Amino acid sequence: MLPRSVLEGGAILVKRGKIDSVLEPGDSLPASVPRRDLGRAWVTPGLVELHIHGCGGVAFGSLEGDPAAGAAAIGRAAAFLRARGVTTFVPTVISRELSISSLAASLGELAPPHEEVPGIYVEGPFVNPARRGGIPLDALSEPDTRLLGRMINLARGRMALMTLAPELSGYRETLARLEAVGVLPCLGHSDCDIDRITLPSGKFSITHLFNGMSPISHKSPGLAMLPFLDRRAFVELNPDGAHVNEACLRLCASGLDPERLMLISDAAAPAGLESGIYGEGESALVSGADGVRYAMTGILMGGRLLAPDLLRNWLRVTGSAVPNAVRMLSLTPAQALGLDGRRGAIGPGMDAVLVVWKGEFESVAEIIE
Repeated sequence: MLPRSVLEGGAILVKRGKIDSVLEPGDSLPASVPRRDLGRAWVTPGLVELHIHGCGGVAFGSLEGDPAAGAAAIGRAAAFLRARGVTTFVPTVISRELSISSLAASLGELAPPHEEVPGIYVEGPFVNPARRGGIPLDALSEPDTRLLGRMINLARGRMALMTLAPELSGYRETLARLEAVGVLPCLGHSDCDIDRITLPSGKFSITHLFNGMSPISHKSPGLAMLPFLDRRAFVELNPDGAHVNEACLRLCASGLDPERLMLISDAAAPAGLESGIYGEGESALVSGADGVRYAMTGILMGGRLLAPDLLRNWLRVTGSAVPNAVRMLSLTPAQALGLDGRRGAIGPGMDAVLVVWKGEFESVAEIIE
């Protein structure tokens, strides 16, 4: 599968871990090149999980303690994702300083390749309490460049994305600091009127469209309207069936560009496991058909599905072309992360990280590198 089309009966020539060329049916391969016939299986780039708090029982925000133990937990999560065709992911945490520092220390111990774990996504703390969703109140703060600087230092240079609300006092100063250090600003958990905010001057994204933000409305233009009016933004969207209704998914399929739309799981630690109750006390979670929720309050705090499930749901609900859907889980998030020169597509010069699928993306047959 190429970024804009499906190539049937073609071939991919790989040399020293890179894609050398993509050959059309009938093109000749050098006689000395070993060949593998994959039949009629779908072959895609490795998928990208841009916004993921955990999976397989691992919570990226709860790695306090020995960095070696944290590194082992991240390694387990990486293997869990890889078995599902995900070869790049961004561990995401709520904006507690201990969570950021522990995750950074664990990543330092593990030292994964940048293309596999390109950084940390910090959700908050400079967001609107009225739209905080599953973010605890004690993890919120008014925009403060000193606090931001401390978090950047705690992340040990690994902070890649941060969610902030553009209506808060001090937003412009924190935005400028994020842009100066190369962190992608993500607008979200916001109650803004988009006619009254300042947008980032460079690349930016929108955190989980529709969730935790002022809505589409004829009364007041909420943040959810922004990507339909300003095509510069990258846009996260969760098509798991719990976060956004099917009509909104179809609206996005018809109204937003695949070059900007990114399918995200917002997955929590129980993602990929059986439905049930995980943990105990105030931190107990219930994982089921309506997502992952706090057991005591019923508040939605994350997803339970992962990238291949999202891909199948999106195709079922929207009828989207397969190349567009795959792009939203590969090349588009790779572009947002600045990895598109190496990951996210099948083409000359790209890393040869290829996923061979069984059936219609039901499971992974193998990963070829």
